[in-house]
Amino acid sequence: MKTIKRRAFCKAAAAAVAGVLSPHAAAEALMPQAAQAVVGSAVPEDYYSFAFRSDHSETDLSHDFYYTDAFFENTALQYSHKLALATLGLVAASGNTYQSDALYWVEGEAGREDSIADAYQKLGFANAVYAGYQCSLNTPVDTAGCAFAQKTLVQDGQRTTIIAAMLRGVGYGAEWASNLHVGEGGGHYGFVTAAEHFFEDLQDYLKKAEAAAGTLGTIKLWLGGYSRGAAVANLTAARIRQQLPQIAQKNTFVYTFAAPAALTAADRPDLQADYDNDHTADGGLKTDWDVSNIFNIISSGDIVARVMPEEWGYHRNGNDRFLPSTAYQNELDDLSIIESRMGGVPLRFDQLATKEDVDSVIAAALVFCKSAANYHEKYEAAFMDMLQCAFTLSEKEAAEGVILDDEAVMERLRSMENIRKMSWTKVLRCVMTASAMSRPILEQVGAIVPLRAQQVVGCGLSPRCSLTLSGLTPRPVLCVQRRLTAVNGAAIEPQDIPLPLRWGRLPPEALLLAAGAWLLAEGRLPD
Repeated sequence: MKTIKRRAFCKAAAAAVAGVLSPHAAAEALMPQAAQAVVGSAVPEDYYSFAFRSDHSETDLSHDFYYTDAFFENTALQYSHKLALATLGLVAASGNTYQSDALYWVEGEAGREDSIADAYQKLGFANAVYAGYQCSLNTPVDTAGCAFAQKTLVQDGQRTTIIAAMLRGVGYGAEWASNLHVGEGGGHYGFVTAAEHFFEDLQDYLKKAEAAAGTLGTIKLWLGGYSRGAAVANLTAARIRQQLPQIAQKNTFVYTFAAPAALTAADRPDLQADYDNDHTADGGLKTDWDVSNIFNIISSGDIVARVMPEEWGYHRNGNDRFLPSTAYQNELDDLSIIESRMGGVPLRFDQLATKEDVDSVIAAALVFCKSAANYHEKYEAAFMDMLQCAFTLSEKEAAEGVILDDEAVMERLRSMENIRKMSWTKVLRCVMTASAMSRPILEQVGAIVPLRAQQVVGCGLSPRCSLTLSGLTPRPVLCVQRRLTAVNGAAIEPQDIPLPLRWGRLPPEALLLAAGAWLLAEGRLPD
């Protein structure tokens, strides 16, 4: 399989482009009928500044991206690196603005779409619609926000309508829980359901676009997405080919970034096109790709693209193009130069995860979850509620920066729809599983970031440990060997604490860690 040279990828973003294309002929020349109208406008070939959300810098930043209307004079069946970069700029802009988080809980207008609205205006797109941007970020839904817009051009002497559809993949709040909504089968439920909603939104927008322009002529679709949005774009590209014959495959330009896989070969034929183009029939890697209009840019060190692992039979539509996983100094230098122009908090490119790091996490997930069906049955509901809890913010938290104490966080977690129906034994098992799966990454971070703690608590069988388990009775007993301080400030004196009988079903290591964590968080154990 081919690999994009990261050096070339980085330099393309900053390279100056010589020469200017001749302006497009006025679209009005081909529109003698009163029923036809020009929507949007042609723009000169140039670099355009797009704003985008940066959670790392806790602000909205901007960067220049090259764009030309001539992108769409070519066939979508050939990869265009410059169009890929322009798409990356728009999908970054389609994320909710960081500034809008001050209205995180609000239903309605909050300025979440401001960055993509500005980008569309600069590129000459008009008649924009922002589906899903008015929802409170506290709402966990199986949808994906999308920004639509259109422009009228004349290409090859024909009236042409460019439809841009950029799916949101950044800053979408409690919608994050849907990323873990695998479901009972038939594909990843959260992604598949979001793709179904998006397809309906696209059909509605095509009607709106025709109403605005009178006649669309040749329709060319520019479809992009990042992360969650990328998964939805990848699935919907297949359905567009099968069910929207007015948009030819050669006119459907699909570029995704960090797209998770969502289907096995047995799932949803209506959402498959050029499925698993990376492998031959016997499972080997192809030396080159078959023809496709779907291009997925993947970092080998990105765990998001492997949320549904290949080991369980999950693959994407179209052609995957992998960035290198090994960091060479000259590549890091190029990245650092570009990053320095973007402002904000500097990134440490030498700390980016590698393929080996991600392999370790995936290996742990396969051990603990065993299969998609087992994950759905035992862990899914709790994991989704944990994420919803993490991405829920009240008005005081969002607007005033109030930070909840541990008791308030636990109260919120216990209020989640699924967790309040579960035994705490099951909840603890889910917490322990999540901890175990993340341990490979935490170990790497721990080697880089100095440990800062008010109190270090050892758990184990040694009498030198602060917390141990007694093996003298059939019922599990937590032994506090020395005085400790709970998170809430309560003193925990040396003592033996009988644990609930049902906890005894946990493995000793998991039981000790779970009971100790609870004791330190609450100052006591549940009755």
